[in-house]
Amino acid sequence: MNINRRHFLLGSAAAATLAGCATSKMGVRPLKAGEKRTVAMIGIGIQGRFLLTEFLRQPNVRVVCICDCDKTRRDDSAATVDNYYKDGSKCASVADFRDVLKDPMIDAVCIATPDHWHAYISVEAMKHGKDVYCEKPLTFTIDEAKKVMAAQKKYGRVFQTGSMQRSWRVFHTAASLVRGGVIGDVKYVDANYGIGGKKLGGPSHPVRFFDVPENAAKESEGFEQLGAWGWNMWLGPAKYRPYSNQLAPVGVNKFYPMFWRFDDDIGSGYNGDWGAHHLDIAQWGIDMDDSGPYKIIRSDEPYSTDLFHGGRRQFGMKMLFKSKKDGSDIELYHGPFGVWGTVFYGTKGIVAVNRGKIALWTGFDATAQKPTQEIRKGLQDVTYMKDKIVAESVGKDYGTDAAVKKDNRLDATLDLLEKTYAAEIKKADLYVSPNQIQNFCECVDSRKMTISPAEVGGRSGTLCLLCNMSYQYDTGFDWDPVNMEIKGCNCKGISTKRTDYRGWDIVV
Repeated sequence: MNINRRHFLLGSAAAATLAGCATSKMGVRPLKAGEKRTVAMIGIGIQGRFLLTEFLRQPNVRVVCICDCDKTRRDDSAATVDNYYKDGSKCASVADFRDVLKDPMIDAVCIATPDHWHAYISVEAMKHGKDVYCEKPLTFTIDEAKKVMAAQKKYGRVFQTGSMQRSWRVFHTAASLVRGGVIGDVKYVDANYGIGGKKLGGPSHPVRFFDVPENAAKESEGFEQLGAWGWNMWLGPAKYRPYSNQLAPVGVNKFYPMFWRFDDDIGSGYNGDWGAHHLDIAQWGIDMDDSGPYKIIRSDEPYSTDLFHGGRRQFGMKMLFKSKKDGSDIELYHGPFGVWGTVFYGTKGIVAVNRGKIALWTGFDATAQKPTQEIRKGLQDVTYMKDKIVAESVGKDYGTDAAVKKDNRLDATLDLLEKTYAAEIKKADLYVSPNQIQNFCECVDSRKMTISPAEVGGRSGTLCLLCNMSYQYDTGFDWDPVNMEIKGCNCKGISTKRTDYRGWDIVV
């Protein structure tokens, strides 16, 4: 299929203002016989290229456009698309995402930009009748999360947050065991990510113009390739600062540029990176997809002495939730990286899970005492309450990662758990998705809800942001999970929104 490229010749000036172009729900574009839904990729760095590979594999959609402000990068991926289809068609290579959103022949977009762009592009895409797949964490601020959630409801689009662990069997099984009551009532949860005392801890870092200030001249190299317009476009709603090739590497880079993720004005540190995965599974397991915590508790761990951290604590903050069952407290603790990404402590046992790993302990009250560091250490090598272990796998079977050699221990363990607790898993009745992108593409056709729609992604992203805010402001506070706002005294003047979007204001 040849896409009509005239839609992409408008230029950024002609597409200057998008807000308000659509005010109600739009229907689905009628297809001709044999025609597939079209997808445009917006942001084509290393994560975008991974997503592109997955979208190309989907039988019911066709990638027709690559959008990025870096020409070398977008042209490279457009060639990848052409080489994949091999039918003589040409994938469009577009600099300005506004041109993509104005094109009526685009049915869906995949957004893999840095976090600070997620909300604006998502809302504008839905206003223009596009279905949206957006990378996690869903937004940069809590106010943005509320607006993306409101936009999906208003415009009725299919939306998927890239919380891919929800589509992995190991995490579905773990959450099902918890929600099905296998370990009783959950009272404590651990979400583990970040490295205390090292450059990349949990929270984001105070804004720095350059990764290594004394290398400013070297880090400025590449600006000519991106250009003044491209750099300003990359920054978008973030404050203007000198170009850094550590912040925004040009070309087809083969590494994850973590500098922007740890910049206060663009990302939220490991809270928004790995936290967006493990906090999401915690939220799923304790049935908080439509709610959230009511209290944020400041960490009492030592302040970091690493200059990169700006003196911030790196882990140890807590969140309190109200159980939907009986109103009792569920305490979520943020700990550093370990064997387990998420651990649930219940009145009848423990479920621990991570990529390629799962373990279940039963037959005792794991909430009789608060989890201690000794208990957490014992869980790392599965020595804690070893006689109470029903099944465990800490091998190298990552399930969906073909690059890691499978040893089949995980599959065997999951088979055992799913057979033993079939009734409880059926009772939990959690959404089953074989693959996050496949699920999205199937829902684009069926118009059904995805496994991680805007509310799910918005609320798990909010957990990430609440963590980060606690470390940034070194405080705790009361939280209203219904209205998603600080309750009572905001003594530190915490902001849940940007004050200046440099003209990129989000209007639902």
